[in-house]
Amino acid sequence: MSRRSYDQYCAVARALDAVGERWSLLIVRELLRGPRRYTDLHADLPGVSTDILAARLKQLESDGLVLRRRLERPANATVYELTERGRELRRVIEALGEWGLPALGEQRPTDAVREHWVTSALVADAVDQVAETADAAVVVG
Repeated sequence: MSRRSYDQYCAVARALDAVGERWSLLIVRELLRGPRRYTDLHADLPGVSTDILAARLKQLESDGLVLRRRLERPANATVYELTERGRELRRVIEALGEWGLPALGEQRPTDAVREHWVTSALVADAVDQVAETADAAVVVG
């Protein structure tokens, strides 16, 4: 799969060169929860084909946003995790979630949903409210 570029000397264009392909930011969203096995990523990204997931992970790794690491025994599995640069995308994901919240509307019958998708948006919103009022506490768990 050939990689496209906007070929613009612009920070937004360069950022989109790295994470603008379909599924890339959703992969980052999942990896913000911590290291994940390929099968776990695939299970929490309904609709993504295995070929696309593998290609996006490879691109994100090539761009220095994701690290592929082999776990020691007894796990003996490969996991993907965000690098420090990849973790810097947390604010971007949170901002996109906040921006998209008003457009969410009712869940459609074809919409997949995962508990952590909903709770992360609620926690981010609650943290913002606490920051504004400074007289409340957020307890998760």
